[in-house]
Formats: sequence, structure tokens, C-alpha cells
Amino acid sequence: MKKVLLYLWQLPQNILGLLVILVTGARYNDISYDKSENFWWAIRCGRFGVSLGEYIIFGPSPVSCDSLKHEQGHQKQSQILGPLYLILIGIPSFLWNIITRLLWIFSTKKRTWLMLLIKLYYHMPWEYTADKLGGVER
Repeated sequence: MKKVLLYLWQLPQNILGLLVILVTGARYNDISYDKSENFWWAIRCGRFGVSLGEYIIFGPSPVSCDSLKHEQGHQKQSQILGPLYLILIGIPSFLWNIITRLLWIFSTKKRTWLMLLIKLYYHMPWEYTADKLGGVER
């Protein structure tokens, strides 16, 4: 019963997670869902990870232990915040991720930008908290 209530508490992000799995064709691998390299935006943007309710989706590159822990931290945020998760965590995280990827794509000094962008990205409150909840030390 507790699992059903938790699933319902996170229903908006669970529905979105199922849609992402459906659209990407991701397959379950005992821990998370993985996407093959043929999904167009995964190829363009490199690797990605997203946590939507009970679903963690990665693709297309191999997943590091810290990446999995980070997404599990987002999963804990979702369990705590329920329907507020997408507004307080999901949307800001998604937008900041897009901004950093665009800065990287259009940067002429990629190495310098990469280090700065990674540092800035994980210092955002929603990312920092996910690291802490997932047990990631950066």
C-alpha cells in the first residue's frame, strides 16, 4: 500500500518518466533504464541522465556510479516533494542543463568552459541537494 501511495504522490513525474521511456525506447537493466545510441538528442548532446519519479533513464554512454547516485538523489527529492518536484527541481534542472549544453556547443574555448560549467551546474541548489541525498562527493 505504501508503494502505491508513493507512486500516486509522484504521479506527474511518473507519467512523464513513462512517456520518456516510451519515446526513447529505453530498456530496464535492473537499476535504471538505458537508451541506445540511436536516439537523436542523446547523440547530439552526449550522455544524459534523468530521474522522473520511480524511473531513472540514462543514455547513451556508460553510466558512472556518481551519475547513478546523483539521479537517485533526484529520486529522493521527488519522494519528498511529490507533485511540487517538477516545479521546484525538474524544470530548473532541465533548463540549466540545456543552458550549459548550449554554452558548451557554441563555446570556442571548450576546455575552459567545460570545467566552469560543470562546477556551476553542480552548485545549483537542486543539483547540490541531489548530490547530498545520493551520497555524491564532488
